[in-house]
Amino acid sequence: MRSKKLIAALALSLLAAATAAWAVPPVYVGELHEYYQNGQVVGWAQRDCKGRLTQGGSVTEEVYITYLVCAN
Repeated sequence: MRSKKLIAALALSLLAAATAAWAVPPVYVGELHEYYQNGQVVGWAQRDCKGRLTQGGSVTEEVYITYLVCAN
């Protein structure tokens, strides 16, 4: 029974991660996306130099992209 609960929890977390990743347009390593609406920042998404994605706020069509300097 514990195994079934673990599998169900894992499947649910994978679904949540896939849904969250689908909502944000592609952000590549070293990019910071700032999303604007009526001249105000309403959201952001960043993939750091190690490939970790962080995000917050809302995604809009008006986006400003800046690039991080990643040392190899």
